[in-house]
Amino acid sequence: MCGPATVLADPKTGLECAAAASASVVAESCPAPEGQDEDSECPKVVRSTSAVPELLEEMNHSAEQTNKLELHASKAEMRYRQRLAHWSRLHKDLIEEHGARSVDRARRYFEADEALQAAAERVRDISQQISAAGLGTKVAHGMELDDETMAQRKREHEVALIDFSEALRSVEYWRAKAGEKRLNSILPSLRLLRGHAKRLDTEQERIAALSQRIRVSKARYRSSMAELERISNAIHEARSSQGSDEGEPEHEPAPARSGLEAYSMPPEVTPTESSGPETTPEVQGLIACK
Repeated sequence: MCGPATVLADPKTGLECAAAASASVVAESCPAPEGQDEDSECPKVVRSTSAVPELLEEMNHSAEQTNKLELHASKAEMRYRQRLAHWSRLHKDLIEEHGARSVDRARRYFEADEALQAAAERVRDISQQISAAGLGTKVAHGMELDDETMAQRKREHEVALIDFSEALRSVEYWRAKAGEKRLNSILPSLRLLRGHAKRLDTEQERIAALSQRIRVSKARYRSSMAELERISNAIHEARSSQGSDEGEPEHEPAPARSGLEAYSMPPEVTPTESSGPETTPEVQGLIACK
């Protein structure tokens, strides 16, 4: 027996019920007398409704995947809020212990020292390329430097040396402003805060990636629903055309609405505007179990 309870208990049975229901609708709409033209509407409707079980399965899969992704995103957002609160507490305690001015000077020294390390790495990298080219060996990129490239590297080396000198002066300035003793007390906490900040950035990237996957999953769900609606409209047109040929009223009562919840989306997800488009009565009749 097909019904919402049966479908929720066994999704596979629910898909079989939907296929049987769609076949019944086609049989009623398209009696298909012998010798019927293959170009008529009925064979086209039959071919369209054959995709209904696959579409329903895609909708169920998309809904389940959306549920899982939203659960992961919720957990990631919770971790982000917790880590942000922890970072804020550490920062507040640091300021209360050493004062805002001392912490700010130590932070400027910390950032200047990081810039100095980056500038020194840049100088070393360019110097190694120039030295390797002068010895006639291949550099890291696997190519020997020609004269034009060598000249460009030398200009870059000069710029890198200037950047290094400026970074060094900045480090020395902020070391003198902060004081060596104060720096030794504050820098460990600043390094800890920097580590927490990097983890916050990682969590933000994870949340953004999950959000993108959720949008893709919901788009697949909406696409399957739109295709079901198209098939439903085709069946309705074929039924109206058949009724007109037999002298029956053009419009018939709307199909039953029972069983919609069983096929549109699992109970964990409530179909809303964000999860999928509003289901028309025609689609409801197509996917309802009888």
